[in-house]
Amino acid sequence: MHGVWWHLLLAVGFGLVGALVPVLNGEAFIAATLAARLIGPVEVGVCLGLGQGLGKMILFQAVRQAKRLPILHRTSAEHPPPEPGSWRYRWARLVEWGTALVESPRWGPLGLFLSGSLSVPPNYATTIMVATTKINFAVFSIFITVGFIVRYVVVAFALTGVFKQLF
Repeated sequence: MHGVWWHLLLAVGFGLVGALVPVLNGEAFIAATLAARLIGPVEVGVCLGLGQGLGKMILFQAVRQAKRLPILHRTSAEHPPPEPGSWRYRWARLVEWGTALVESPRWGPLGLFLSGSLSVPPNYATTIMVATTKINFAVFSIFITVGFIVRYVVVAFALTGVFKQLF
């Protein structure tokens, strides 16, 4: 029974590191875990999702605290405002729209959930962008973590069905 705890902690740890180093693939971890029959689909999905959520919380706090560094504060005299019609102007408008969307009480949590569950918008970029807004850390943590858990449990169940067909 003690071996199960080790596998659960390994899933949380893999998810945490995978959240910070996005080349580590959670779906591949699920496939390997289920193929080896180490833990069940619900357990691997929940633990991997919790690990991903914890990793994104760490990244969120790192970005939020780093934006307070004095070196990152530039004066507006360094960069004149972008001219309408320029790419900088379009980008600035897109960032303003995205920030308003994320900070919205209705659409912000939904966007975070979709980022965790579907990677639309991509969750690494979303985490970095959201950390620069005024969104509540608890709202971010809950909705992105629940999104990851749902994603990985669904993937684990799908792969379980695939492995049952193959073996």
